[in-house]
Parts: sequence; structure tokens; C-alpha cells
Amino acid sequence: MEQPYTFLGFEIPRLTQIVGGALVLEGLGFYVGTGMEHTTSLIPSFIGLPLVLLGFLAGSMPEHRKLLMHIAVIFGLICALGGLMGISSLIQGEVDGSTYAQLIMLVVGSAYTFACVQSFIHTRKARDAA
Repeated sequence: MEQPYTFLGFEIPRLTQIVGGALVLEGLGFYVGTGMEHTTSLIPSFIGLPLVLLGFLAGSMPEHRKLLMHIAVIFGLICALGGLMGISSLIQGEVDGSTYAQLIMLVVGSAYTFACVQSFIHTRKARDAA
């Protein structure tokens, strides 16, 4: 049997849980850091919670793993695309907490999306070779 794809030593469902948890913590941290005034600072948490759930479900329901991970990568892509706003803030010189939160989302979302795509390619090649 082919070895499962890992990224930074984690299989993708576990990585999904870790990334989701990190985004939840980021959102809560920036929310508390802004004095609980800006609910938009919770956006990373709104992306992270479904990722935690999808990662857990993909690990516990292998028969639905393909579907669940394809849904999860959509959240990763949304995370990366949402983080792109931080680039425009940087260019305009408007660097504040929201800029940092957006840049974190850009990096985390991009790396996660990359890992998922690599996992899909790995799985497809393994299936075709069998």
C-alpha cells in the first residue's frame, strides 16, 4: 500500500485540524487584542472552525475523506484570498493589527492550499499506479 501524503510530518486531515485550530486562535487573539471592538477580527476563527470540524470528520470517516478534504481546501483558498487584502494595506503603508492578521491568513491559507493540492496529486498518482 502506498504511503499517505504528509506535509510537515502530518497527514492532511490532522494538518487540517492544526491549521483550523491556529486560525481559531488567531481570530480570538486579534479579537481580544483589539479590545473586543472589531468583530471582523474573528474572521480567521470563522474559517478555522469548519476546518477543525472537516479535519476531524475526514479522519474519522475515511469513506467520505475525499469529499471532506475537497470542501476543506475551499476554506483554505478562501483564507488565502482573504489574506490578500493585507498586501494592499502594506503597499498603502497602512500597517496595523488587521494587516498582520490578513498576512497571517495569506501565508497559512496559501501553505495549506498548497499542501492539499499536493496531497490530491499524490493520491491520484497512487491510484493510477495501482
